[in-house]
Amino acid sequence: MPKINRNLSVYISIVLTAVMFSAVAVLAFYLPAFIDRILTLPGNGGVIPDLTPFQRTFVYVAFYAELAFMLLGLGLLFALLILVQRKRVFTDPAVELIRYISWCLIFMGVVMTSLTFFRTNALIVGVALFFVGLTIRVVKNVIESAVFIKKENDLTV
Repeated sequence: MPKINRNLSVYISIVLTAVMFSAVAVLAFYLPAFIDRILTLPGNGGVIPDLTPFQRTFVYVAFYAELAFMLLGLGLLFALLILVQRKRVFTDPAVELIRYISWCLIFMGVVMTSLTFFRTNALIVGVALFFVGLTIRVVKNVIESAVFIKKENDLTV
């Protein structure tokens, strides 16, 4: 596979993040129809679940919370990519952005896991989101240590 120039790679990531943000924003308008479609699919044993109004409201709130966390995470990712483009990766603002992105993913995992009562597949998605959030937190800790080492090296000049 051919290697892409670093600047081009960052630019492609910024464009893809902007496209993803736009797609998620458009999805917000179609979310009620999407949720209704999911709720009418057969669940375990081929039975369509009959939800109470409270349960339907819970599902709607959970999906909109997922959407909000996703938009927030994509916005933070866009800001992080701008720092990468400006060659300010090993800085405190970059570490903060990575921290917030990881929390967005962890909260998305918790919200999706709460939907397990309605769809068992939500558990798989929730655990995957939680795992990715945890992985990002580990990367944040590594970069935070690198920032500390960089600051120490700058002081010993």
